Amino acid sequence: MTSKLPRVGAVIVTYNSAEDLPKCLTGLMTQQGVDLDIIVVDNDSRCKERATMEADFLSLLPAGRVLCADEACPNDVQVLPAIFLRNSVNSGYSAGNNIGVRVASATGCETVLIINPDVHLSAPDYVANLVALITADERTAVACSAMRNLSGAQENPMFEPDLFEELLWPVKMFAVGLFGRTKPEPQLPSAPFKVEKVSGSCFLIRTDFLQKIGYFDQSVFLYCEEAILMVQVRSYGWHMIMLPSIEAVHAHQSTAKGDQLSRYKIWSDSRRYFHATYGEYGAVLQSLLSGTRWMTLVLIKARQGLRNIRKKYEAKNA
Repeated sequence: MTSKLPRVGAVIVTYNSAEDLPKCLTGLMTQQGVDLDIIVVDNDSRCKERATMEADFLSLLPAGRVLCADEACPNDVQVLPAIFLRNSVNSGYSAGNNIGVRVASATGCETVLIINPDVHLSAPDYVANLVALITADERTAVACSAMRNLSGAQENPMFEPDLFEELLWPVKMFAVGLFGRTKPEPQLPSAPFKVEKVSGSCFLIRTDFLQKIGYFDQSVFLYCEEAILMVQVRSYGWHMIMLPSIEAVHAHQSTAKGDQLSRYKIWSDSRRYFHATYGEYGAVLQSLLSGTRWMTLVLIKARQGLRNIRKKYEAKNA
């Protein structure tokens, strides 16, 4: 008699991610020790990009099916090993994930792996190890692994800045521009340990906790999802845990999300919402933080202006 494998949903939100998706899917397909349902939610990518992703999806997972997001019936999805859901609008990262996690929850998945299309998994027991960790304690809401980016830097765990650190962001940004990054990377312990905040690019979350919080907060389009989840986990008396002995690779390229100024404006709006809705600071401190974000915006604009002047000068003298 064989024991039943834990059923896990793997939700991948895509947006013009044709270059990244195949490798992410390949890593998920090699996972062992779990019954993995792969759910791709495409947030209204360009027609050509979406067509490429759908073709790659069906090539790798021929038993899967492409459906419109608003037509996905749990009874139909439950018998499929993988689905590609077409979202008709780009409603943001959290909203896209909610489409996938609601399907996973309705089909009986007790946990859901949130994974970006540019995250690569090489260990076949990666998901099984996270499932074992998250189910060992009923108060563990989220589990994550070590996470390296393309430069080799560690992205987990994340740390939430205190008021003083956040107020000094413009000063830090100016210092980094002059002297570069000098802060050493912290040494990770070998055993699992509790963390306050995890990278949103890849983590495992319990569906019963998602149901408790009403799923991910869709008020932010992009950025600050990690900070919001941190407060939600803490407010319910649950915790997050990290397993440093396993690792994923986050092959993120910042240029894929547009220019720095546009990204910062989106982040600033999300950060403002976070402080107003989940933060512990009153109106005066929120106003000071707003001023900090404005000063950071001025620095970004100035840096971009200097870069443009330098490019024009170099082009003129080439």
